[in-house]
Amino acid sequence: MKEKKIFDALTFIREEYIEEARTTRLKKQAMDWKKWMAIAACTVIVIGASGALLLKNFFPFGGNTGSGGSGHGDSSTFMSYAGPVFPLTLSEPDNTITAARNIRYDFSLPNEESIRVWGASVKDSYTLTNSSSEAKSMEAIYPFAGSFNGLQKLIPAINVNGKEVLPTLYAGGYSKKFTGARGKKDPAAAFNILQLDSWESYKSLLEDGGYQSNAFAPYPVLSQQVTVYTFTDFKVPAEYDAATQAISFTIDPAKTTVLLYGFNGVEIGDDGFRRYSYFVPNGVRRDSNLKLLIVIGDDITDYTLQGYKNGACERGNELEGVSATVTRQERVLSDVISELIDHFFDEHDYGNSLDVSKEMFLGAVSEFMVQYGLLSEPVLDRYQYAMMEEIISEVYNRKRVFYLKFEVEIPAGGSASVTAGMHKNPSFDFVCSGSDNEGIQGYDMVTRLGSNLLFDALTAELTSTDRIEIVRQNYGFNLLQGITRVELDPAEEHYFLEIRPIEQKRK
Repeated sequence: MKEKKIFDALTFIREEYIEEARTTRLKKQAMDWKKWMAIAACTVIVIGASGALLLKNFFPFGGNTGSGGSGHGDSSTFMSYAGPVFPLTLSEPDNTITAARNIRYDFSLPNEESIRVWGASVKDSYTLTNSSSEAKSMEAIYPFAGSFNGLQKLIPAINVNGKEVLPTLYAGGYSKKFTGARGKKDPAAAFNILQLDSWESYKSLLEDGGYQSNAFAPYPVLSQQVTVYTFTDFKVPAEYDAATQAISFTIDPAKTTVLLYGFNGVEIGDDGFRRYSYFVPNGVRRDSNLKLLIVIGDDITDYTLQGYKNGACERGNELEGVSATVTRQERVLSDVISELIDHFFDEHDYGNSLDVSKEMFLGAVSEFMVQYGLLSEPVLDRYQYAMMEEIISEVYNRKRVFYLKFEVEIPAGGSASVTAGMHKNPSFDFVCSGSDNEGIQGYDMVTRLGSNLLFDALTAELTSTDRIEIVRQNYGFNLLQGITRVELDPAEEHYFLEIRPIEQKRK
């Protein structure tokens, strides 16, 4: 039998933890769990898409040009890109409304115990003027870059006319960019995954307006009936620390789709053969005790359970004394995924760190599965093995654009003020990478990307600059000459500021 075996060993380590590890006591948030998958008979490949991207990031491309101080030049390509500050927009364009914008970066230290600048407090302020003879009730939208992971730290606080409002939060989807109509010969060529690693990548994502429109669309509801096989009551000989159990069967891939949770190994045969395996929980390894096999479509029929001495599910490596109880249930897919999300966050020590409603995150996972997972057409190679832990983790950690929607009343012939205040993480290069940009922090702002407002004035300012020096920029600041407030050209679509903290001893 010609088979494909996937063994994928990968540890998820968020890139911001790498930088902050120099000065911050680590919290138990990075994932320690590993995934195992496989490819091609007699061949083992240890690689993963996330790992490949991480390696790519460690070899940046694009030069750093321009002088420091008040000089102009090209912005840097950072290994970790935090995303730009976006402009305010309206849900519906209105040519009687004009806007003046001021963006202020404050480089105060985070607290009295700090000796190192990391990130900036940003105040993005707007004066909206109504030139018509009628009062306007406007629905305003404020976009910001982030992820579900750490959202609470990044979400802007919105003030309208000096009073804080509670906007409605919407999450943009995965960074999929369509490149043309899907074709039967090469459907995968119809879209590609945008790596949001530069302001230009955000421009490509947002400029046609489709991403924002989709963010306000209802999430798909996975209401289909599925068959769930749950594995419990595990037994294994104590002397085999890596004992494995596998379930094997044959399906018609056109009629049956299988999702996994708590499994480690996948074998896929060209004739519909499937073998899914997991390390049997023994109370020593950090293995999930929840093992689910979720069947969508035609149910599996006969299946075989077999124990093995380790993860190599091969003839001659069988092990007696491995067993589990398998329970079959018919359930609604969305209910199953909701329970898996709860288990995932408990299992991987995220605890209560989900900063949005459970309904929103479930919707985002459902949307992801419809667009990329085994419920999509075509299925991206990275997700064809349908390990739900990987999908939940991807949804939680992947960069995206969020939107805050709120009401603004603008009197006839008058104005209203809107302010978005936030902590903005910097773009940076990793410590010990050998990069020329090591220790430099980058901050980007876009002037009109995704906005339908007419800007007639644009200014920027810096405060609390005694602990920073400017390395590159195109704003026109000059700290030596005391120029910390500048007028900008609204027609310039991108402004950047790159600074280096000046290390000072705590007094």
